[in-house]
Amino acid sequence: MSKHLAKTVKIALVGTSIAIGCSAMAQTTPNHVYQVVENVKAELTEMHKATISEPCKTNVNLTERRPRHVLQKTREVYGDVQKLRKLKGLDENALPSFSVRAVTPADVRGLADKTLADVKEVREKSGASAPAAVPLPSGKKPTDVYANLMQVKASIGGLGIPATVPNDVYRVALAIVSDIEKIRAAKGVTVAVADPAPSKGKAPKDVYGVAYKLLGKVKALTEKDGYGIPGGVVMLNKVSGCITPAEVIDILNNILAEVGAIKVTVGATAATEFAGAQSGKTPSDVYDALVKAEALVDSL
Repeated sequence: MSKHLAKTVKIALVGTSIAIGCSAMAQTTPNHVYQVVENVKAELTEMHKATISEPCKTNVNLTERRPRHVLQKTREVYGDVQKLRKLKGLDENALPSFSVRAVTPADVRGLADKTLADVKEVREKSGASAPAAVPLPSGKKPTDVYANLMQVKASIGGLGIPATVPNDVYRVALAIVSDIEKIRAAKGVTVAVADPAPSKGKAPKDVYGVAYKLLGKVKALTEKDGYGIPGGVVMLNKVSGCITPAEVIDILNNILAEVGAIKVTVGATAATEFAGAQSGKTPSDVYDALVKAEALVDSL
């Protein structure tokens, strides 16, 4: 075979592999995403066996979730994985940017694959045994994947990473405010919205309350002409009893998913921005950011 012909064949094969890869991702279903998440959980299970530890307890009580919510939960879990990597002396990886578009199972799988790769490195460094690969399940829905991600988060928590704190939650609150500002810009809304007077002494339950109220306002916004999103806003089963920053960051990520879908509807093009690591934040700081987000929604 001539060098020219060999090069031509190589290019053709590469092109074919890319096409097959793109086709495979295009055909991704919640079953495939669930499989990846199960493999993540299997890696963590082996680490628990090696360290004689157990996952934290978690309570799964979900309304229906869609791919956009699952992507946000995967982002949250990815952040926890980076904490685990830091704890084990590995480099932390940045959260990949996501352009403004409707979220598909393939998008979720892409981040889930990165999560699996990062967890596998931790497991290998810890010396724990490699788990058996998990077979492809059937009949899974986005809600099933979301529930499984909650189990993964609980498993990571049992390996000694720092618990979710207001500094973590505040980053998501800022992202919500920023994305609502992007919606206002896309709709040409320029009316000024003042920052609220600083609050004091707020507890996570207070922050959860204002977050749930904000979710309701976002739902009402999507019922106006020009703001509708596929399937509408999903209201969560309201958490009662002891509320921690972990419950707050969960609802905020769901709000961020809904706001991201509105960005697609109104034609906003700037990707969601997450502020850098925060320090010294309290539930009151998060509360104030969410009150600001409410006022911004009210201006639309």
